[in-house]
Amino acid sequence: MPDDFAADANLLKDFLAECDELLAQLDQDLVALESSPEDGDLLNRIFRAFHTVKGTSGFMGFQQVVSLTHHAEDVLNLMRKGERKVTRPAMDVFLKVLDQLRRMMADIRQGIPREYELGELLGRLQQLMEADQLDQPEQPMLGEILVADGVISHAERREALQEAVETNQKLGHVLVEKGIAVPSQIREALKKQSGQSDAKEAAQTIRVDVDKLDKLVNLTGELVLERNRLMQLARDFSVRRFSEDAFEKALADSSARLSFITEELQAASLKTRMVPIDVVFRKFPRLVRDLSKSLEKEVNLVIRGEDTELDRTIVEEVSDPLVHLIRNSLDHGLESPAEREAAGKPRKGTLRLEARPEGDFIVVQVADDGKGIDPQRIAAKALEKGLVTQERVAAMSRREVLDLIFLPGFSTAEKTTDVSGRGVGMDVVRTNLKKLNGIVDLDSAVGQGTTVTLKLPLTLAILPVLRVKVGRHTYALPLRSVSEIVRVDAGRVHRGDAGEMLHIREEVIPLGRAGRIFRDAESGKNDDGRLRIVVIVAGEKRFGLVVDDFLGQEETVIKPLGSQLGHVPGVAGGTITGEGNIRLILDPAGIAELVANHQL
Repeated sequence: MPDDFAADANLLKDFLAECDELLAQLDQDLVALESSPEDGDLLNRIFRAFHTVKGTSGFMGFQQVVSLTHHAEDVLNLMRKGERKVTRPAMDVFLKVLDQLRRMMADIRQGIPREYELGELLGRLQQLMEADQLDQPEQPMLGEILVADGVISHAERREALQEAVETNQKLGHVLVEKGIAVPSQIREALKKQSGQSDAKEAAQTIRVDVDKLDKLVNLTGELVLERNRLMQLARDFSVRRFSEDAFEKALADSSARLSFITEELQAASLKTRMVPIDVVFRKFPRLVRDLSKSLEKEVNLVIRGEDTELDRTIVEEVSDPLVHLIRNSLDHGLESPAEREAAGKPRKGTLRLEARPEGDFIVVQVADDGKGIDPQRIAAKALEKGLVTQERVAAMSRREVLDLIFLPGFSTAEKTTDVSGRGVGMDVVRTNLKKLNGIVDLDSAVGQGTTVTLKLPLTLAILPVLRVKVGRHTYALPLRSVSEIVRVDAGRVHRGDAGEMLHIREEVIPLGRAGRIFRDAESGKNDDGRLRIVVIVAGEKRFGLVVDDFLGQEETVIKPLGSQLGHVPGVAGGTITGEGNIRLILDPAGIAELVANHQL
């Protein structure tokens, strides 16, 4: 890194933020160009992006970035003139260039000076300059990453590449078999190759609409004025300038005004954190392209609702679950072209990725028109692995059997592949969604396809809750999961082998008692013979939770319990009350599991 700019952190930060945006857009545009090679506007946009990265990198003194983007720019210029065709092999090379640029930016961000071996990549760009098609079969750039990381030497790389070509194996497999590298090193290099290693780092900056900032500044000004008014009231009160009644009225007016400004300021500040989910969606065309090529499947990716906005923190955390879902759809869900034709389907499968707002939630769906999931196969595999008992399976509905796919270690894959089938993935999806106070639901029809629905809160910063009393303590339930609250006679509760049940408006729902979560001996001592029940919806599960009283609604801020407390079943986190006390926030999904397992 040049010394002149190393000290200018702000200049470097702006440079990296701009490059991150350009590279993210390039990822999407290059995949789109492969499908629409005649789109001149798209080709021009790609050319301008490479040109901008080259120019700013030259200004900053990053000469290897300049060299790489300059060669890419030369090829694109020939394509713009019609002297070279836009082909899949050409796009393969440009995507490798993009991955290399991401690695360079990650190293620049971390302040790591490094010389890169760009000879092979520049040579492939030169081949594109000289001919429409590459003369050699494409070789993965994995070896260059491993050399740069000091895992293997140049000689070991050349020898392994030669053996990979001769034996028709992947480079990573050859390196592991020869004992030159271990699987964890290969996995880390593959993550770098796909540009995932710096994803979280790149998300540290966001663009905010000027109107949102203006409103924030104006509300801050209003807050300052109201603070001044309160300070003046305090001074007037100290010298007894007001009568008691006049002071009480002035204080009430000021408090009401302060409350209004605070609510507006809260809403405005949350909006500044909102970003379109497109920042996640835009990387999936590349992922689908690469995986479908690896799996030899034909896939049409349909994306809708990419302009749907939600909290930046949630956008960052939802990326990994979506990657797992897309990998599973491509590997397990969609059939090969031959299998689809035999089943009377189009050769090309459809993978749909959609986001839409629903009240205080954002719903994200990943759906495919593949072979679907057979509940009987799921049940048999769960029994084989000892995850459930035969009696339990017999009592489960079709949706509950499908839900078994989220159990840790569950997999129906016949063999392990590079894409999936290791018994991890779907349990990771549910775990990550729980951290976000979200819900994941799966539905499938054999021969028709599978749909996975993620239901995410708009923001994690503010949580509307219903305060309930259990014994001597007060707890909070996320209001978004509360369907209704009812008071019923205790005699309406029926007890059976499946636990306590309540018949409410033509529906029978299971009941759980909140007092049993915390073994509160004071709970359940109401003398009027009526039960206070909160009807909760968690995904497809609907159940009632018996509490001792309802104490009203409020907005609060949820905080994690911390590693020392670990995971407490049925508890999502905590919050600080207005009196300075700690109040636990209950986890509807966790409580639903306790009710289903008759632990409440």
